[in-house]
Amino acid sequence: MILNSLNQVRLIVINTIAGTEKAIVFLGKTFVVDKAYNSLTDAIAGCRSDLDLGFAVLITPEANQFKVWVSIPNEMILQAV
Repeated sequence: MILNSLNQVRLIVINTIAGTEKAIVFLGKTFVVDKAYNSLTDAIAGCRSDLDLGFAVLITPEANQFKVWVSIPNEMILQAV
């Protein structure tokens, strides 16, 4: 799904097994940044494998790039900060 802005989400900070990360909550799912791309076309192509694996993916514009956010299971979240 492509979001026009981060105004539609809730920003949070979480502790995961990978460390402290900025995350967003959208429609009850928690997402963390996977990668950033210079164009929307590249972002869509870049998240194709995540979609094929069944992950929920969001793309958001931020500054001069597009960030790909991937949903993570609640079991990976150790604590919301």
